[in-house]
This record gives sequence, C-alpha cells and structure tokens, in this order.
Amino acid sequence: MNPWLLFAVFVVALANAGAVLAGGWYLLEARRNPLQLRIAELQARGGAPLRRQEDIWDVILGVTFGTVFGESWFREKELELMRAGIRRQGAVKVYGMLTLAFMLMLSGGALVWLNGGDTGTIMIAVIGGLVLGYFLPEQAVLSLRKRHRQSLVAALPDTTDLLSIVLGAGLSLDQAIARVCDELQYVYPELAEEFYLMTVEVQAGQDRGVAFQHMARRTGLSEIRSLAGMIIQAERFGTGLAQSLRVFSDSLRVKRRLDIEAAIAKAGVKMIFPIVLFILPALFIVVIAPGVLSFMRSMFGQ
Repeated sequence: MNPWLLFAVFVVALANAGAVLAGGWYLLEARRNPLQLRIAELQARGGAPLRRQEDIWDVILGVTFGTVFGESWFREKELELMRAGIRRQGAVKVYGMLTLAFMLMLSGGALVWLNGGDTGTIMIAVIGGLVLGYFLPEQAVLSLRKRHRQSLVAALPDTTDLLSIVLGAGLSLDQAIARVCDELQYVYPELAEEFYLMTVEVQAGQDRGVAFQHMARRTGLSEIRSLAGMIIQAERFGTGLAQSLRVFSDSLRVKRRLDIEAAIAKAGVKMIFPIVLFILPALFIVVIAPGVLSFMRSMFGQ
C-alpha cells in the first residue's frame, strides 16, 4: 500500500476525530445554559432584524445535505435537537459537520480496508459507510430526545402539584412558575429550564398563550400541550387554576400507572422468544441428556 495514502488517511482520520470530539463537547455545553442564550435572542429580536451571515460551513452543509434533503432538513434537525435539550443557535451546523465527518471517516476507512479489491465491493462498502455514518448520529440524537422526554414526563406530576400549592397560597401565575422553577431546578432541571424559557418570553412581551405553544413545540409532549391549554382556558374563563392543576396531576399519575401496567402485560409476550430460543433448549438438555446417555450406555456399552 502507498505510504503517502496511509499518511493522508491518518491525517483525515485525526482531523475527523478532533472534529467529533470538539463538536460533541460543543453540543454538551449547549445544554447547560440555554436561558441566557434565549434572553440574548429575544433582546436581539427587539431591535433591528438580524441578518444571518453564512460561512464556509453553511456552504458545505448546503451543498451536501441541503442538495440531497432540501432546506427543510435544517428545520427538522433544529427541532429534533431542540427536543433533545440542545438549543444553541449553531447546534444544527455542528451536528451537520459532525455527521459529515463521520460519514467521510467510515467511507474512507472502508476504502482503505478494501484497497485493491473488487470495484463493486468497494462501492458497496463506501455507500454503506456513508449510510451508516448518517444514521448513527441520528440514533444518538433520538436516544437523547427519548431520555429528555422521559425526564420531562417524570417531572410533570410533581411540578403541577407544587404549582397548585403555590397558586393556592395567593401568588400570581408568573410568580408561582418562577418559585416552582427555583425549587425544582436541582431535582428536575429539564422541566425547570422549559418553564424558565417560557417565563422569559412572557416577560419579554410575548403573549402567554403563544409562549406556552412555543414550550409545547420545543418539548413535543402532548401532556405539556394539554397543560398549556388548561392554563389558558382557566385564565380566560376565570376558573380555579389550583384545583384544575390537582386534577391534571392526578390524571397524569393515572396515565403513568396505566402505561406501566400495559408494559408489564407486554413483558410476558416479549419473554416468549428468549425462553424458546435460550432457556428451553438448555432445559431439554439438562432433563433429557442423562436418560439418553444411560440408554446409549445400556445399549452400546456392553
């Protein structure tokens, strides 16, 4: 193999690894402090409209992913990253560059590994590396989104209970949400951040109904959408919000219990395949093998 080819592949792989590590650190840092970033964005929107300046990375992503999937790909990835808890403005750019680097790394590795082989096999390996390099980061984002969603769902009943208690003490809705966020930021930081962002939008002049709709869109949870609709209707018609929140938290706990019971009921069906494939053959060997060995010894051992 040509040593210059090996050196070039080593340099590209090292650069891709550095990009993956740097981008991963960037995405993890983007989850830590979204509140100040949202405040800065709202303050910027209050002035003159901002003009987005494209750099070389935007051009590369537009030529690659934008050409293949269209401009809607960037909006969809932004929404997916937002629902995974990653909300920094350049998160889509970093995600796209990391995905592109990972695709090139896998396809380049397959090309070097099969150097000198059949052309058809090399093409299949390179295409497989590109496809695998695209879908593996998507699975990572899907895992982060699922974990973020589970954290929000688990925190919602306790948060609504505490919110109803604080509202019953005489505080306004905005003050109650701020107080609840202060109490729950160490126990349920994900949901506390969502309520913080919603409160900041309201304080910046946004209508509360629109802010709740933005919160429901960021999370993608039907429970939060129902909570937003209930709070808006309670404020509009003057009904008791504290009692409504208690009923809502009870319904969430009932729904969670029913989901757990459904998962337990499905566990028996899911256990059939591992039992048939792994446990029953071993059981048959343990039960039948001694008798078979004794029969063979008595018949052919003399």
